[in-house]
Amino acid sequence: MVFGFGSSSSSSSSSSSSSPAPTEGIERPAPTREERKACWTSRDLYFGCLDKNKVLQAGDEVQIDDKGKEISKVCGGEKGKYEQDCGKAWIDYFNKRRTLELRRQATIDAAERSGNREKAEAWRSVSGGGSGGR
Repeated sequence: MVFGFGSSSSSSSSSSSSSPAPTEGIERPAPTREERKACWTSRDLYFGCLDKNKVLQAGDEVQIDDKGKEISKVCGGEKGKYEQDCGKAWIDYFNKRRTLELRRQATIDAAERSGNREKAEAWRSVSGGGSGGR
């Protein structure tokens, strides 16, 4: 079983050759406890930086001016460490969970602002996953 830790899960075969690429099919061991902790720590630092800079979607940290020119990139170091410490499959999963949790929280906040406590409570009972769930 391939866990996707530290490797890309994409497989593109542009050649008609039936021999797999050198890294395809190689099983990687499950990450160790230390590797998982390093990944979670890097993820938490990266997501904290995104929160601090009010970036909602992971990967959208490049800021563009009115003319379409890149003016700054925030969280570059944190993102690099996150991508180094976590496998692609884990990164995809964590990024999706972050987006879903932010949407869930926005729905709860909107329900509370409109005075609909019942709807807010219903959304609170939906598992958000969050970045702290290990």
